[in-house]
Amino acid sequence: MQIFRHIDEELRKVALLMQKHFQIKACPINQFVPLNLNYFDLHLRPGIVILSNRLFGPVTEQTIALAGVLQFIYLASRVHLGVWESSAAKEKPADSRLAYQFPVLVGDYLYGKFFTTLCDAGIVRYLAKLADLICSINRCGILSAKLSGAKLAEGKSLSSDIVRGETAELFACCTYLGADLGGAGDGDRQLMYDFGLHLGMSYGMLERGATIKQVDRYLTAAASLLERLPQNEDNNCLAKLLTLLTKENAIVQRMVV
Repeated sequence: MQIFRHIDEELRKVALLMQKHFQIKACPINQFVPLNLNYFDLHLRPGIVILSNRLFGPVTEQTIALAGVLQFIYLASRVHLGVWESSAAKEKPADSRLAYQFPVLVGDYLYGKFFTTLCDAGIVRYLAKLADLICSINRCGILSAKLSGAKLAEGKSLSSDIVRGETAELFACCTYLGADLGGAGDGDRQLMYDFGLHLGMSYGMLERGATIKQVDRYLTAAASLLERLPQNEDNNCLAKLLTLLTKENAIVQRMVV
């Protein structure tokens, strides 16, 4: 849990930004949709944005805003997945609004906050790429619902395209756009995108029950890419994150904070 210690101050600023928008008048959104966020849910994506920026340049208010934007997108997609389905294993809430209406409305609210935060920070130039990301997440979410019975832990096949679209592309956006804000050149931005994609594939597959052996090629590729990027404290932090994924079951632990 100490991987991001040296960027605690930046993560605190992201958290404050998120909290400001988590209030709908006098009521926090988790009264409508329980978020149940663990350590990784709260800090991983913003942390990756910040580290990717710091590899190439100083963190600015735009960096904090970008970290918040990508966290809004992650949370919105997660909330939409909370819409109850009759075929799902989970029990339908007694209040039908918790099953359908609130997850849809809160998810849409969070998507709206992503756009306004982007505008307020003056980084609307990233809108097209982020819109493509949202389309990818939702398109693959539809496909994933059709394959909900497939579990890697049971040795069944789950399309890597779905993992890429639902999870890995978000990580790749975090690393690519973070590096871009830091002033990275074309070559380094591509390296960061590839690193984020491999990290996201590892994380997404582990989240779905894959074994370390099944994701080893992605982790190995990510580590190799890090060796070609600036060597500093932030690079070391990303390397520690890769090591954590190989040694701990931290992803599937629901450590609610």
